[in-house]
Amino acid sequence: MQGPVRLKVLAAFLLSLAAAAFAAEAELSAEVPAEKWRALRLKGLTQGASLRVRVETSGPIRVILAREDEVQRFPRGLKATFTGSAERRLSFAVSIPAAGTYYVILDNRKGDALREVKLFVEALPARKPRPKPAPKPKSEPGLNAT
Repeated sequence: MQGPVRLKVLAAFLLSLAAAAFAAEAELSAEVPAEKWRALRLKGLTQGASLRVRVETSGPIRVILAREDEVQRFPRGLKATFTGSAERRLSFAVSIPAAGTYYVILDNRKGDALREVKLFVEALPARKPRPKPAPKPKSEPGLNAT
């Protein structure tokens, strides 16, 4: 088994998302050897942020998104935020359930050949709830009578 490979470019890009009020995008390339896996760190995600991910791959590969504390349990007992399989392409979007560091795991452990993978990530900050208008006072019969 192979441990996480940390791509500092992506980590730095998402690190600023925690306090930012703007969208951030990144494009990454990775090679995942047969019977191995790679984990890409997404650092500083805020609760409620929207994360859109598009994966393009040279062959079948499993894609998993999980919180940092869950990745330590990989491959057994992992509670993923998202999991899916890509033959050539896969797109998904999630709302981040809890603030923290997440990993995108590219799992080629069942693969028989090297996979070239491109990962496109877009992170949007959490939407602020719209303020609710103050309720109008109800008029009760007899109060306005003279």
